[in-house]
Order: sequence, then C-alpha cells, then structure tokens
Amino acid sequence: MSRETRREKLLGIMDRRGLGALLLRRPANFAWYTGGADNRVDHADPLGVAAILLTAGGEYVLTDNIEAPRMREEETPGFEVLEYPWYGGSEDTIREVFGDGILGADHLLEGATEVSPDIAPLRRVLDEEAIERYRRLGRDTEAAVAEAVDALSLDERGELQVAANLQAACRRRNIFTPVLMAASEERMARYRHPIPRDKDGRIGRTAMIVVCAERGGLYANLTRVLYLEDPGEEILRRQRACETILRRLRSAALPGRTLADVFEDCKRFYAEEGFPGEWEKHHQGGLTGYASREVIATSDTRVEIEPGMAFAWNPSVTGAKAEETFVLTESGPEVICGMQDTGSRGQEPG
Repeated sequence: MSRETRREKLLGIMDRRGLGALLLRRPANFAWYTGGADNRVDHADPLGVAAILLTAGGEYVLTDNIEAPRMREEETPGFEVLEYPWYGGSEDTIREVFGDGILGADHLLEGATEVSPDIAPLRRVLDEEAIERYRRLGRDTEAAVAEAVDALSLDERGELQVAANLQAACRRRNIFTPVLMAASEERMARYRHPIPRDKDGRIGRTAMIVVCAERGGLYANLTRVLYLEDPGEEILRRQRACETILRRLRSAALPGRTLADVFEDCKRFYAEEGFPGEWEKHHQGGLTGYASREVIATSDTRVEIEPGMAFAWNPSVTGAKAEETFVLTESGPEVICGMQDTGSRGQEPG
C-alpha cells in the first residue's frame, strides 16, 4: 500500500478507537510507514529514537535535538521533523500538535492507549515499492552468504570465524543480522538453534549457516547447508527431505487458504518424506516481512493468505534444514532468497 493508503488505514484505527493522535516508535512500524527509514541507534532497544506522530491534520517525525539533523537529512527528508530537547522529553511537543485528546501508541506509554495489535496486520501485505526493496535485499543476502562461504579455508573452519565472515559480508552491504548462526556437523545435529561456538576450532565435513538479514525494516531469512566433505547418504536423505518439504510449503501457500491450512499440510509432508514427528521439534516458520517472523504458523493460526505477503518456511529434520524467503505475488511465489538443492557440495576450501 502507498504511504497515503497507510495513513488512511491508521486514521481509520484512530477513528475506531477515539484517538486524537497516534505515536509509532517501534522500528518495524516506523520502517513500514516511512518506506524503509531506520529510527534505531541501539538495536537492543525495542523502541527507536524517533517516532511517527500522526494526527487527522498531519504527519510528523518526532525526535530529540540529537537525532533531528540526521532524520531531516538522511532518514526521513520527506517528513516534517519536530524536535524537542533531549533533556526535556517529548510530551509538551506532542500536546502542542494535537491538544488534550487521547493519544494512541504502538508501545506501552503512560496515559496512552496501546494499539499494536491493530497495526501489526497492516504490515503483512507489502506494496510494490517494498517488494522491490525486498528483491534487492534478497540478492545482497545471497551474495553475503556466498562471500562468507568462499572465505572458508582449511585453517579457518571454526564456527566463530564463519560467523565473523558472514557478519562482515552483511555489514559491507548495509545489512544487520539480528539472527546469525554457524554450526558444525555435531552441533547442528544436537540443536535447532546452534548459536556459534568454537569447541574444537573446526567445522567438520558439514556446516550450516543461518541468517535473518534486515535492511530498511525488511527481513530476508536464509539457511545454507555446506558439504565440505562427503556427508554420507543418511545426511543427504534428511537434507533432501527438508528441501522437498520446503518446496511443497511454498506451493501450499495459496490465496484464500490460512496459515493453519498450510501447517496441517506441513505435518503430512513430514510423514510422507519418512520423518513423522520431526515437525514437533521446531516451529516451521510462517509470515515474514517487517519481522523475521510476523506470524508463526500453527494449527490455530487463522490468518488468511493474500498476495503481497512474504513467507519464510524453515523445515528441519535432525541434522538438516532448509529455509528461504519468498513473496506471494499475483502470479505466484517469487523467491527473494533461496536454498541450494541438497546443500552446497562445494569444493574443499583452501
């Protein structure tokens, strides 16, 4: 949806809830409304340093005097920026804009009505501008992963080194990595979330790289399984099963169905691949976009699938995993960043 449509949708929420103004400080909502601007400094903070202040008569970026120049010049040049002194707080500025009405916010704020549940569904259907930014992010994410894989050498196979290579490759492309995993064969068989460690300094014959790559508020989610040596037929069988399940999940996400429908299919896909019950050991993914997972699919997730939604499914069987990101367009699924079938049978690095 266009910025004007986004504004109309939010004004509709304000009207239904009897709000005089709406404040959006969560980075996902800020990026969504502005078309990709970033209001964060500290990425560990759930709230940004700038907010969208929306009223019936206008839209503003609200921030302190520290951040105002950067917002005007780099992040949100198309918005009027209202600034307040960093030591004084924003309440007086907010009240100057809309008076004594009821304020809504996308976060807990004393005296305000929280409306996060009303806003989150609006982010789920992406407009063409967001999809085009997503395409570029997907290409850059795949390039960063390929660069990290190419950097592997016989002497540098530790998980932390692999993770460092990927982190650097992403940052060179202005990509943040809220989730980054690099796992040896042993640890990827033991844990569904193998946060990088260096136990023996070597990856081994099989490795897994996982990244949730964020830029402009959008998340590209990708897993690569690397075969540095012959992994054996059983590991290949498990990996092929994950890839088959992933392709079937992609095809099952059709307009008019729900995430619950696809999840029920997913359980059947596991059984038909010879791995019943493996789906119970990890979530299977779901909607992505302005969060690594906007909605995780379960049997109770009655969210209806629409064109413009983005998906990241991540089927896993012990010791194997597949994951990609795609957008459901009017003509079908478009993979933003995707798997390589049956892992990467790369040459011995060196």
